Amino acid sequence: MKVAVTSSGPSTEAMMDDRLGRCPYFVIMDTASGSIESFANPAMDASSGAGTKAMQALLDKGVEVVITGRIGPHAQAMLEETDLKAVTGRSGVIGQVLKDYLAETSP
Repeated sequence: MKVAVTSSGPSTEAMMDDRLGRCPYFVIMDTASGSIESFANPAMDASSGAGTKAMQALLDKGVEVVITGRIGPHAQAMLEETDLKAVTGRSGVIGQVLKDYLAETSP
């Protein structure tokens, strides 16, 4: 499974950004392999529709779960139309956010 975190920078040492649509980066972990990748958010400077554009970029990368601080109404509507799940209300360093999420979801 691929889990993305909204991030202020491209590494697991960066701080989480609480904005989905306008975060500078997404850091993605493949939970099966443990591999990490990051990419710049193509919607960060969008004049409108940043949330839905960011969500589409995540879907294009095969992300199944996004961890963020908050989600706007258009991105929320898109969540209801796709298989993408969101975990909100998180903050901290990306590596720790991912570690906490994995601990919570492991059987």
